[in-house]
Amino acid sequence: SSGINAEYGEAESLINSDPPAKQRAGGDTTWKESDRGDVQTMTFEGPTVGPSGGGGGGGETFEDRLQQWDTVSSYSPIEISANIMRQMHKSEVLILKWPSPLRYQFYKNCMPEIILKMCDNCNRIFYADDLELQYLKLKACPFCRKKVDAEEASPPAEQ
Repeated sequence: SSGINAEYGEAESLINSDPPAKQRAGGDTTWKESDRGDVQTMTFEGPTVGPSGGGGGGGETFEDRLQQWDTVSSYSPIEISANIMRQMHKSEVLILKWPSPLRYQFYKNCMPEIILKMCDNCNRIFYADDLELQYLKLKACPFCRKKVDAEEASPPAEQ
C-alpha cells in the first residue's frame, strides 16, 4: 500500500483516525442523484472544501479503486493510498493481525448493512449475530474454541 508500513500499525492508525471532514462552501443544499447500474450516488452541487482547504473533497476513493480492479486476469489485492485509508470508516474495515513474519491483512466490508465481527485469536470472520450467539452458547469462538470472558460474550449496548 504505497510505502505504508502495515506491520507496525501505521495503516491501522490511519484507518482508526477520524475521516477528514468535508465542509460545504456556501451552504447550498441542492443535490443530484445518479444511478449507474449497480451504483447509486448522491452528490451536492457546488464546491466542497476538504481538510486541506482545496476543492474536490479528497480525490480518489476505495470504490473508485474497486471499479478499476482487474478480475479477469490473475488475482491481486487492491492497493490504496494513505489518503484513501483515512477516508475509510473503521467499522467497515477488518484487520487480521497475524504474528510475525506474516503481514497484516485488511478487508473492507463493502456491504456495511451486514455487520461482521472477527475472533481476535484465529482471525476468522463471522456475521456479528452468529458470533454473539456462539459466544453466549459456548462462551468460546465457534472455530478455534478460545474461551471469551462474560463482557465479550454479551452483545454491545444499543446506542
